[in-house]
Amino acid sequence: MATGETPLVELQGIDQSFMLSSGQKIQVLKDVSLSLQPGEVLALLGPSGSGKSTCLRILSGLIEPTLGKVRRRGEPLEGPNPDVALVFQNFALLPWLNVAGNVALGLEPLHLPEKEVQDRVKRAVDLVGLEGFEEAYPRELSGGMKQRVGIARALVMERPILCLDEPFSALDVLTAEALRREVLNLWISHQTPVKSVVIVTHNIIEAVSLGGKILVMGTNPGQIRLAIRNDLPYPRDEKSGTFRELVENIHDVITQSVIPDTPDWIPPALQAQAIDPLPAVNLNETIGLLERVAGQGGRADAFALAHTLHKESVQVLLMAKAAELLDLVDTPRNAIVLTDLGKRFIGSDVNGRKKIIQEQLSLLQLVQLLKKRLEHTEEGSLPRVECLESVREWLPNEPAEQVLDTLIQWGRYGELLGFNADLDSVYLDRGQ
Repeated sequence: MATGETPLVELQGIDQSFMLSSGQKIQVLKDVSLSLQPGEVLALLGPSGSGKSTCLRILSGLIEPTLGKVRRRGEPLEGPNPDVALVFQNFALLPWLNVAGNVALGLEPLHLPEKEVQDRVKRAVDLVGLEGFEEAYPRELSGGMKQRVGIARALVMERPILCLDEPFSALDVLTAEALRREVLNLWISHQTPVKSVVIVTHNIIEAVSLGGKILVMGTNPGQIRLAIRNDLPYPRDEKSGTFRELVENIHDVITQSVIPDTPDWIPPALQAQAIDPLPAVNLNETIGLLERVAGQGGRADAFALAHTLHKESVQVLLMAKAAELLDLVDTPRNAIVLTDLGKRFIGSDVNGRKKIIQEQLSLLQLVQLLKKRLEHTEEGSLPRVECLESVREWLPNEPAEQVLDTLIQWGRYGELLGFNADLDSVYLDRGQ
């Protein structure tokens, strides 16, 4: 890459806010600046809620930022970025179109001659290894093959920037690893017009395997916590000492982002107003994690557990954060350590565990606020949509539906809350 070369795309001092229906403003990005050079793979790494996908949509021209500048090849970007082709997490295939039809879909706005469309589709299908499946429909394809169609649909656009929004997260580990390697090889081999790649991921190994530049993002609001230059040669050996050292360094940054050893200081006058959001994790899975920690003598390394459980490290950290909120573990550095209450929880039967969860949930301000609102109704019940509005009011920077669904799931386990699917309402569990 030549020194001083004009970036393909730049974000300069980007803030992004959205207005809720309640009139509240939620800020999802704060002062984000980044640039993508020709011949570069840029990895945006961070937990859910860090604004990674929002950054991708802004540099793609799909969202106009609230504040800041977006430049394409040094000039202000207006409208969709004509240099960008996108690959989505959820495949986004039309079930009534076959493979060839789904790949050709991206070319429709270009109004190309039919022969050129056919040639481009054939070339893209061949590049991703789907030759012979042109007439197959999405229902006939595995998850990996569906994502190959998504990648082919992006490649058929023949654009210099390939943007990948968590493209492998819905796939099993082995399929994801194989497809990740193939995408990298396509870029390295220069078989396509793709000059640069931007990948959004929460997988540290994936970011270090692919990224020449890694931006580690934090939450509330989304911001860049660390920029890392990764000059390890391709293809990268995940077992090498330098690879493992870089992964460990990023682990530490992510850990501090998700479960900091020293929480941000809150002025005493505001402490009563501080509301902890609930991590979007299943309580039963969190209990399973506690069982694993107990089986290792009451202390375990979070990242070693993630490897053992075949889970993303960020997901294990979120489960640890959930257990920490309930005072069942402490989380010094990368460790998960059972508290005395956590040990008592593990040693209890089902009813004893439910009682402990009930008591600990009752101490959380978010639970107290929702209970109070339900108690002020005649039936002890509220439509889910009203509960959602309350959550948005209390936690404007959090995904309300995710928080409420987690709150209901935890509350059901602790026999504090119930949910009536027929009425789509949340109610107090009074043991009736």
